[in-house]
Amino acid sequence: MFIDTLELKEARKRIAEGQPPYQFLTRNPHVLPIFGAALEDPGERNRAIKEDRWASTIEDAQRIARRLGTEVSQVSFLTEQLK
Repeated sequence: MFIDTLELKEARKRIAEGQPPYQFLTRNPHVLPIFGAALEDPGERNRAIKEDRWASTIEDAQRIARRLGTEVSQVSFLTEQLK
């Protein structure tokens, strides 16, 4: 698996096409990651949900990021092909 990281405009298109986001990246690299629906590790997913660091949409991720004092700048997706 590879990770494909996109700017928000392109990420919105990818999500609209049905591809779940793996991770929402913020402008502050010191903030813990906000994970998306493509996170498959049940333990890590449960931890992210419990800590309010799991989102299914860019809007949810932005809400979490604002609470953490930052904003989402990019979204990562899992892909089987190197782009």
